[in-house]
Amino acid sequence: MAEKQSPDEILTRLRSLDAKWLRIYWVDATASSKCRLVPMKRVCKTLESGKPLTISILQGALGLLPCDILAPGVSATHTYNLHPDWSSLRRGPVEGHASCYGEFRQIDGSGCVLCPRRLLRKTVEQAAASGLDFLIGFEIEFVALEKVPRNDQAAAAEGDGDAPKYRTISHDGHAWSTSRALAEWGRQDSIVTVLDEMVDLLDAADIPVEQLHAESTPGQFEIVLPPLPPLQACDTLLHARQIIESTAARHGFRVTLHPKPSPGLPGTAAHAHMSVLKSSSSRSEASSPQEEEEEEEEEEEAETEVYESFYAGILAHLPALAAFTYANPASYERAVDSAWAGGRWVAWGTQNRETPLRKCAGSHWEFKALDGLANPFVAVSALLAAGADGVARATPLAATWKDCEPDPASLGPEQRAALGITRELPRDLDQALGFLAADETLEGLVGREFVRRYVDVKRAELAFLMPMADDERRQWLVERY
Repeated sequence: MAEKQSPDEILTRLRSLDAKWLRIYWVDATASSKCRLVPMKRVCKTLESGKPLTISILQGALGLLPCDILAPGVSATHTYNLHPDWSSLRRGPVEGHASCYGEFRQIDGSGCVLCPRRLLRKTVEQAAASGLDFLIGFEIEFVALEKVPRNDQAAAAEGDGDAPKYRTISHDGHAWSTSRALAEWGRQDSIVTVLDEMVDLLDAADIPVEQLHAESTPGQFEIVLPPLPPLQACDTLLHARQIIESTAARHGFRVTLHPKPSPGLPGTAAHAHMSVLKSSSSRSEASSPQEEEEEEEEEEEAETEVYESFYAGILAHLPALAAFTYANPASYERAVDSAWAGGRWVAWGTQNRETPLRKCAGSHWEFKALDGLANPFVAVSALLAAGADGVARATPLAATWKDCEPDPASLGPEQRAALGITRELPRDLDQALGFLAADETLEGLVGREFVRRYVDVKRAELAFLMPMADDERRQWLVERY
C-alpha cells in the first residue's frame, strides 16, 4: 500500500506538475471512463484551507449505461463523494492537465461497496492479510482508425447502410511484429510517427514503456507496461490509455479498444501478466550448507504449491469470471479458437497462446481472456479473489488440469479429457452472466451487493445493444471505447 501523503506533500506534487486542470477519473461497470475537471487553483485553495477535496457525484453513476440511461432499479436520487487518491496522481494526458483516480464514499465517509476501485483495494488488502502479494503487468493493444471524410460519410448515408465515421488505416503488409509496419516513422501524417509522441508523454507521466511493436491488424499496436502492484497497475493502465487516445486524436486518428473492430481481421485484447508471491516467515539459521540447501528447496516447493493453487482457483471459476473479463457482447467476437486469442477451453499450458492461462516462468503467468471493454479494477479483483480462494482451499492444479501443449481445439474429446479439459468458456455474455449467477462462491468473494448491481447493469446493457444490427453496434462501440 502507498504511504499516506500529507497535505503539504500533495500540494508540492500538484504544483510541480504546472497544470491548469486536475482530472479526477472513475470507471463504471460498463468500463466507461468518466472524469470531472477541477481548476488547479481551486484544488490548491481547498487543500491549503485544510479541507479534503471531494466531488459530489450522483449515486446512479454506478448504475449507468453508456447511453446515459440508468439500469432498472437504479435511483436518480442521492449522491456519493468522489475522493481523489493522490497516490495515482500523474501528469497528462495532455499538456496543462494532471490526472488521478478517485474512490467513491458515502457522504458520512464510509466505504461504497459499489465502487470498482475500492473493490480492488479491499481484495488486495484481504489477500495481503493471508500472506499473498501480487504483481500485474498489462499489455495495451489498440487499433488506430482514420476518420472518414465528411463527403464520404454523406455519400454512404445516401445508400442503404449507416455512414461509417472511421475506417481501417490503409497499410500494405502490416503484420505482427513486422518492421515494415514502422517504415513510415517520421512522416507527419502517419500513425507510426504519433507513437513517438505517445511514448514521450507516457515517459513524462512516469509510465515506463517496456516494449512497443506492431500487432496483426492494420493500425494495431501493442505497448507493454511494467509489472506493478495491482491497484497501481490498473491506475497506470487507464492513465496510459488516456494518453494514447488523446495523442492519437490530436493527430486526427481514433483509437479503439473494441475487441473486433474489423470483422475478418485479428482482434484486440488486454492481456494481464500476473505473479503471485507468498510471504514466508524469516528463515531460521542453517547450521550447515546442506541444511540451507534443503531449506531453500522446501521454500521453492511451498511457493510452487501456492501459485499452482492460485491459478487452479482461477481455472475453477473461469466460466463465471468471463462475465468480468469478457464483459461486452463484442468480447465474444474475438474469443475464438486457434487465433492466438486464448481459445474457448478452460485450460492452461506452458508458453501456449491457445489457452486462457499461459505459464511463462515460475509464478509468472499470462491471463489472455481479458479485453479493453472490461473494467480492469473489477476484472483484476475477481481474478485475485478466485485465485486466493484456490490457495485457501489448496486446490491442486495438475490433479485436475494437465499442462496442455497443443491447441485444445485441435484435440478430440478423449484427448482433451485426458488433460482435464472438459469445460468451455461461455459462448456469449448472457451465458457468462448465467455462470456468474450460479457460482455462489465467486459471488461471495467479490461481494453479493456489487455482483448483483453489476449483473443488473450488464443485463440492461445487453437489452440496449443486442437489438442493433451488427455493423451499427460495432460502430456505436468504436465511438465509445
